[in-house]
Amino acid sequence: MSGLVRGLLVAVILGVATLGEGGASAGSLVIQHVLLAIGVAAAVFLRPPAPFVPSKAPSLGWLAFACCAAAGAIVAPYGYAAWLVLIEVAAFGSVAWLAAGDPAAWTRVLPPAVALFAGAHGAAAVVQRFAGTARPASTFLNPNHLAAWLSAATLLLAGSLTGTPASRRARWFSAASIVLALAGLFVAGSRGAALGLLAGSAVLAGATWPRVPVRARRALVAAVLAIGLAAVAGVAARVLSEDDPYRFHRIRIWSAALHGLAQSPWAGTGPGQFAAAAANLNFPNENTPLRFDRSFRTPHSDVLRAACEFGIPAALAALAAAACFATALWRRRARLTGIEHGAIAALGALAVQAVVDDLSTRPALTLLGASFAGFLVAVPREAAPGAADRVAARAAALLLVAALGAGEVAGFLAWDASHALPRGRLTAAQLDGLKRSIAWNPMVPDAWERLAEHAAGDGTSWDVLGYAAAREAAEHACRLQPVDAVYARGAARIEAAACLSILPFAATRDHAVRLYETAAALARTDATIPLEAARFLLRAGDPSGARRAAESALRLEPRAAVPRLWLAEAIAAAGGPGAAVEARRLLDEAIALAPPAGAIPTSPYDASLRWLDPALVSGLGRRLESASGP
Repeated sequence: MSGLVRGLLVAVILGVATLGEGGASAGSLVIQHVLLAIGVAAAVFLRPPAPFVPSKAPSLGWLAFACCAAAGAIVAPYGYAAWLVLIEVAAFGSVAWLAAGDPAAWTRVLPPAVALFAGAHGAAAVVQRFAGTARPASTFLNPNHLAAWLSAATLLLAGSLTGTPASRRARWFSAASIVLALAGLFVAGSRGAALGLLAGSAVLAGATWPRVPVRARRALVAAVLAIGLAAVAGVAARVLSEDDPYRFHRIRIWSAALHGLAQSPWAGTGPGQFAAAAANLNFPNENTPLRFDRSFRTPHSDVLRAACEFGIPAALAALAAAACFATALWRRRARLTGIEHGAIAALGALAVQAVVDDLSTRPALTLLGASFAGFLVAVPREAAPGAADRVAARAAALLLVAALGAGEVAGFLAWDASHALPRGRLTAAQLDGLKRSIAWNPMVPDAWERLAEHAAGDGTSWDVLGYAAAREAAEHACRLQPVDAVYARGAARIEAAACLSILPFAATRDHAVRLYETAAALARTDATIPLEAARFLLRAGDPSGARRAAESALRLEPRAAVPRLWLAEAIAAAGGPGAAVEARRLLDEAIALAPPAGAIPTSPYDASLRWLDPALVSGLGRRLESASGP
């Protein structure tokens, strides 16, 4: 496979990765991975072999990290999430390996491609801003991630302009792309990207200063100042234009993530397991209506992610790979070209922003960084690969083709067959689509949860056979993902619906309660779980149990209105001396705490805990008036 084809393939992959939520959407991912599978297979099986290979020391460091990730994935409770992380690691390594195969071709192809993408996304962000979007993100979904990509592209292009003179047209094109990228950075207003861009600009200026002619040094200083001012001005405009009560929330997330690391320092939460573990790492906000309305699913720092999710040994392996990478570049610092300086500055910017942001959630950023890293660590091949090397390379290529090609296509077909289906009872055609999804990928717990919801329907029009099918599907979802409260709660709902309809027995009720307790233990800061249990127990004729569950919800969210309503219902149902008076007090408090008319919930959690049902309020009020007598 020729170097030019390698470069073009990497450029196309990087371009696709900027589309569809920064490359994280299902359609974008499958295209990226299929192209990678094709590229790796062609590079391994077609002659001649690439004239360059990645340097050994950084490659060994990366392989050590990959092995740690694989070991963690083997024992991870949620196997499919761990598998997806391994796919991320494989994609990163594949792009780096392809980019290292022919640095000269990379130099010819990548800068123009990056300039095209950067200009397009910068312009798109500006258009979105003028259209009324407060913080535009182009196609990246998150403005911080768009800003990270634009800052890396800006530094690469700036470095290329300080190197070997290109044609006048190419230089003007790069300069125009830099201007558009800086405009996109300004309207995105990312603090992390501003910090990264400033660090990368300092690296670029320091590396190129001795090589730049005296006359051009003023232009270099002016360019660095313009880059820095654009980033700082964008952040200042954002800070001055919005009143963000969660401005320092990220610092508390880091503290919570470190607390999780302290609980399991060697293995971490496991690859892909942090999102479920975060439910029990959440922390209260005492100056907001609800204490736990704001949740998180990532550490919001890739440096922390390396340790918190993969464990300290894996983090040390990643650190060793970075150290070997930096050492290899330092040894040949006198021979580095302008575009290499730009790539180093871009990686520096991404690394600095990764300290305060979760850049690894966007393939557009990880693959761009992999391309730069592979280009920078490329060294000439010393000898033609031997027979054993060819066998090992072909075996690895076949595994990658199976994972990135066949495996990803099957995963995409499963997603495509089910993602648009409604929840609950399905039509015959919709049920066929769900079954196709499970056939393509039986490892996704949400598909089994949907199957359970179909079998249960509305919880009234089913029979024992339907209950058995729903229970088995819900329990299978729990087996696939045993540490996420979502699926334990789903299983509890199946039991609760059966108890209230076809199996009105104490054993069924107790089983539902145990499942709700399991879900609550997996998400100890989610007040909606005990609140849901309270509603069920009240309908199941257990006001004492309902009272305990409602009180649990109220301890978590003491300023919430809905738990007070259900606690009042439970007290009124239990009866006894003073019950009506206590229930009336709680109902009045709930009404006082409910949001005013016209207010909009900030989240489903907020809607579940502060928005009262007027029919329930009036019904309870009438019953309490009747109980209190004339």
